[in-house]
Amino acid sequence: DKSYHAYYPYQNDSDMNGKVSPGDKDFFKLLVKAWSVKDNQRTYAQYTASDLMTARGMYNNHTLSFAMEHRMSLLILQVPATKYTYTEKIDGQEIPKIYYRYTAVISKNSYWQENPCTARLLVNTKETAVLVPREYKYYYNGAEETFNFDYSQLKLQPGKYTVHQVGDSKVTEKFRSLKAGDYYMQDGSILPGDEVSNLSRDEQESCLGVVFWVGEINGQHWTRPKTVPPEGDRLLMRDHPECVHGMVVAMHDASQEVKWATGKGATESTYDWADKFKYFTPGEQADWEEIKRSSSFYGYCKSRLMALYGSRHSDTTLPVYNAIADYAATHPAPAGSSGWFLPNQNELATLCFGVPKSYTEQGSTYYYKNLQMLNKINPQIHNANGTKLIGKYWSGNEWGSPDRVWHVDVTTASYGLKPKTDTYKVRAVLAF
Repeated sequence: DKSYHAYYPYQNDSDMNGKVSPGDKDFFKLLVKAWSVKDNQRTYAQYTASDLMTARGMYNNHTLSFAMEHRMSLLILQVPATKYTYTEKIDGQEIPKIYYRYTAVISKNSYWQENPCTARLLVNTKETAVLVPREYKYYYNGAEETFNFDYSQLKLQPGKYTVHQVGDSKVTEKFRSLKAGDYYMQDGSILPGDEVSNLSRDEQESCLGVVFWVGEINGQHWTRPKTVPPEGDRLLMRDHPECVHGMVVAMHDASQEVKWATGKGATESTYDWADKFKYFTPGEQADWEEIKRSSSFYGYCKSRLMALYGSRHSDTTLPVYNAIADYAATHPAPAGSSGWFLPNQNELATLCFGVPKSYTEQGSTYYYKNLQMLNKINPQIHNANGTKLIGKYWSGNEWGSPDRVWHVDVTTASYGLKPKTDTYKVRAVLAF
């Protein structure tokens, strides 16, 4: 009789030699015994790469199915945490919101940080290395704590999970509004920017960016639902409805100076092209419909439009879009965020001037020459060992002419339209 077997994650054929036992009840027992989990499971990709799953195929009614089973042991570690609550008025409604204070010392720990108070580590109990004690570092009420334990005392079982609580693992609830200048950490938690003047090396290494947009500003917010005329970023809200708290700017430039577009894209409007294009797939058409319902001044929806345009134009490159993708690959954003995208005019203006619109009036706090928000954000970036914004930066906004894009020069405190073939810097942002 034939039998069918499956496993995940995929390994090269050469790595599977001698690792299976045909005819044995446990076809993969040798693979399980030899499976080496990653020492560093800090990212979700590294964590899942250690998560060996196997299955024997079941044939029934002309259908072959596989029910995958986990073969490693999973340790779930829960530590005390602080949860902040607050409310915001958006579109006339008071909306309750929460976020967690930075807890895990991510730069030192080898676990995948599922959330600010829960870490996961996959273990192969057949390896002698699991008997070696490991330490887990975390912060509680601003103080660094260290927890040591020995896996041999936890009674870990293959294919099972064990929850281990540090102390009572309680979540302490406090009131504090999210603020511009707060630090956004690798696990999606927040380190209050007004409480920390000098970040430790661990905190610097765990910092992804700085919050620059919180709440509704002059009636502008990416979550606003009105679509005629469009006010928010409907594509962002469709893809990431949980991203209602703030916008974050990255710690470093995504690139040195690059062109906005080359080829046909340097002289053609991406929006005008999409409006006339008739051959989108159903999924692409659904994206385009949400883009049309969104304000064209937001970056998440514009970045998707750029991706659609690039997929249909082999003669065009979009260096600004590619720079963001490269940055995202080396600085992964956590679950619960939008992922990195190119800021459009609303995000870039808010990052620099403090408001998405109405920054031309002399004497106003938000007059563009004041660089009101950037003068708050740049010192925070510097404190976290990031790279201050200096020079000229692209937005995603094609404006006035199909070959022109809005930009900001933070060195001279000016803005305007420039040809897509000019070369300027790119700085990524995300929503959470």
